[in-house]
Amino acid sequence: MQMRLRTYPSISFIVVLCYFSSAALVYAQAGKAEVTGEVRDQTGAVVTQARVVATEVSTTQTYSSVVTESGNYTITSLKPGTYSVTVEADGFKRFVREVVQLATGERVRVDVVLDPGSVAETVTVSQDASLLRTESGSLGQVIRNRKIVDIPLNGRNFFSLVTLSAGVAQPPPTTAGPSFPRINGGRPRTNEYLFDGISVLQPEPGQVAFFPIIEAIQEFKVEVNSPPAEFGRFNGGVVNLTTKSGSNDFHGSAFEFLRNEALNARNLFAPITANPNKPVFRRSQFGFVVGGPIIRDKTFFFGDYQGTRQLLARVRISTVPTLAQRQGNFSASLGALLFLQPNGSIGTTVTPNPVNVTDTNGNTIQARVGQVPSFGSSRVCGQSHPGEHIRSVGCIAITTLSEPNFERFGQQLYSHRQRARRSGPVRRSS
Repeated sequence: MQMRLRTYPSISFIVVLCYFSSAALVYAQAGKAEVTGEVRDQTGAVVTQARVVATEVSTTQTYSSVVTESGNYTITSLKPGTYSVTVEADGFKRFVREVVQLATGERVRVDVVLDPGSVAETVTVSQDASLLRTESGSLGQVIRNRKIVDIPLNGRNFFSLVTLSAGVAQPPPTTAGPSFPRINGGRPRTNEYLFDGISVLQPEPGQVAFFPIIEAIQEFKVEVNSPPAEFGRFNGGVVNLTTKSGSNDFHGSAFEFLRNEALNARNLFAPITANPNKPVFRRSQFGFVVGGPIIRDKTFFFGDYQGTRQLLARVRISTVPTLAQRQGNFSASLGALLFLQPNGSIGTTVTPNPVNVTDTNGNTIQARVGQVPSFGSSRVCGQSHPGEHIRSVGCIAITTLSEPNFERFGQQLYSHRQRARRSGPVRRSS
C-alpha cells in the first residue's frame, strides 16, 4: 500500500517595524545581550552624566544609556551581533570602541577611561572587549553560524550540534530524529529551549514545538551550569537560540540537500538474494533564506523557507520457520544432551547415565534440551513431528508464513521491503 501525505507550505516573514516615539516596547531579555561598565577619568574619578551609545554595525541602530552617580552604565536588550560603543562627556575627548562582539545571552563589560580634551577629538580603540566574562557566574558555550552551517546534519536538525558544548551528552537518535541532550548530567526532558527569547518547550510531553531552519540560525548558546535568574521553569540546562534578522544589506542563499539509494551502501539485511534492488531512499530538502532593508536604517525584513520531499521504503526482517521445521523437523532447535545427575536431577553435565526417551517413530534416543512430550501419548517427540503429528490448524497456519529467503548469523530469515511511502513537504519556515 502506498501512502501519499501532502501538506502545503506557508511562508511567514519576520518584519522589524519602525520605532515610534510613542510606542512602548517590551523585550525578551533572555534572548538578548547586555553591555555594562564604568566610566572614569585618568585620575580614577567617576564621570557622571556621560552619554554611552551602542551602535549595531549592520543596521546602524543605536541604544543609549547615561552614566549614573556611581559611575556605572548598562545597556540592555541588545541583539547579538557586532557593535561600536561611543562615550561622550563635556570636557573629555570622545571615546569609541569599534568592535564589541555580543553573543546570545551574554553580558559584556566595557570599562572606559576618558582623556581630557574637546569632544571634537576622538580616541578610537579597535580591540574587542575582554574575553573574560566577569559579570556572570554561568558556564556555557556559544555555537556560531559558520559551524552550524558547515557541519553535516542528518535531517538538518540543530539538536545534534548541542553536543559541541562541553558537558553535554546525547542519547542515540530515534526514528523521529535526534534525541534530547543531557546537559550537565540532567535528564533529557528537564532542559529549557528558547528561540529569540521565547520558550518553545511543550511541558507535556516535554517536546520542542518548532525547529528553525539551519540557515536561519545566527547562533545558539548552551548554558550548562549556574544560568542567570531570568532563566526559570526548568532544572536542567538552557539552549538559547537566536535567529537571523534583516540588515542594511541584502543577504540570501538557496540550498538543496539530496539523498538517494544509489549513493547508499546496501542494507546488511536486504541482500541481493532477497531483494535485487536497493530499498528506495530518496529525500530532497530545499529552500532559501533572504533578508534586507525595507527602509534603510529603519525597517528590515527576513524570511526563510524549507520543504522536504521524501520517498522511503523500509526493510522489515521476520524470523520464519525453516524449511525443515515446515516439514515437522525441529531437531535443529534442540539443545544439549541430558544426563541423570548423581543427586537424582537431570542436567547437561556429562555422566555415565544418559536420559533416554522414545521418539515419534518408536526409536530410543537420548533426550535433549527443548524436547516436548507428544500430545495424547507418553512418547517424546523431540527429533521430529511427522505430518500426521501436526494438527490441521497448524498446517493451515504455516502456509500463511513466507519461506526464508536468506541466512544471517546462522538464522534463516525472510526479508521484504515495505512499499515506498511518500511524504512532503515536512516544512520549516519562520
